[in-house]
Amino acid sequence: MNIKIEPGANVQITDKPIYNIYGDVVQQKVVQVEECKEENIPHFPLNKTKDEGVSLYSFLSKNQYIKAPLDSWLFLMGFVTEKPQKVVSIMWLTTKEQLRTMLVNSFEGLINNKTLKIADLERLAPKCFVDKNGKPLYLPKPRTEYSTKMDQLVNFFRPFSDV
Repeated sequence: MNIKIEPGANVQITDKPIYNIYGDVVQQKVVQVEECKEENIPHFPLNKTKDEGVSLYSFLSKNQYIKAPLDSWLFLMGFVTEKPQKVVSIMWLTTKEQLRTMLVNSFEGLINNKTLKIADLERLAPKCFVDKNGKPLYLPKPRTEYSTKMDQLVNFFRPFSDV
């Protein structure tokens, strides 16, 4: 029998026999495994390239939508798979509707091919994003927001045209 043990797990193997209800030895070696102490950090699925993630990060931080270290942003948003030494939640500085718009547009390809559901975004958002007070941000139901910041965000994701 093969057992996969995660790095950092505490493993103990003993020669303590295990008996069935009839008194027969069923197993001679006992393996005790404690759960891995390494923390599993929720993050969005792998999406797009690191360069696209850096571009989006630059736009969002320059226009004061987010405040977060670049390495945490790239990992939590699924642009890279390497976990940084210290993962910090992304502070979202504008409205929840704008956060929803950014996430839906960022993951549009995965949503369209049904690899990712809006419900997944709603479930992961509060684990990755916090408000200005450090409280988890829950995505609202879709609503129309009319603001310059929303227009700026929507225009960032709009494909370039040859007009």
